[in-house]
Amino acid sequence: MLQRPQSFLLLLVAVCMVFFLGTETWHKTVGTETISLTAYSLSYVKAGSIVKNTPLYYLAVLAVLSAGLSIFTIFQYKNRVRQMLLVSLNSLVGAGLLGATVYQIQMDANKIFAPGNQGEFSYSFWAAFVALALNWVANRLIRRDEKVVKDADRMR
Repeated sequence: MLQRPQSFLLLLVAVCMVFFLGTETWHKTVGTETISLTAYSLSYVKAGSIVKNTPLYYLAVLAVLSAGLSIFTIFQYKNRVRQMLLVSLNSLVGAGLLGATVYQIQMDANKIFAPGNQGEFSYSFWAAFVALALNWVANRLIRRDEKVVKDADRMR
């Protein structure tokens, strides 16, 4: 049944991951120097010219994998155990995405210039957190549905 609340939540997880792909995740500006992190690259711009542009496609791959898993999971409503497994796997992928993003910011991006200035997280970073929370709530709702079905089977 596609009209269940967990299906809507899983759709929102996919929307959050697409938002993560389309916007800037983190940036830091000091004077004429700017560094920004997206799902695709880490760019360092000094005085209007690009000094360093490091591709980071693994962040984009993790976000696409998470969005794809959540969309695929929506259509697994007939097998709730498989759906719980896929949602749990999606939680691991989302946590890996957040961990890799924070690692990239702390170990590479902050050290390029002005390590005392930590920079600012943008909306897409928080969208990844929201996706992880929505994924957790969807898993709880799927577990509740499974429990209701098992209780109904036991009553027969």
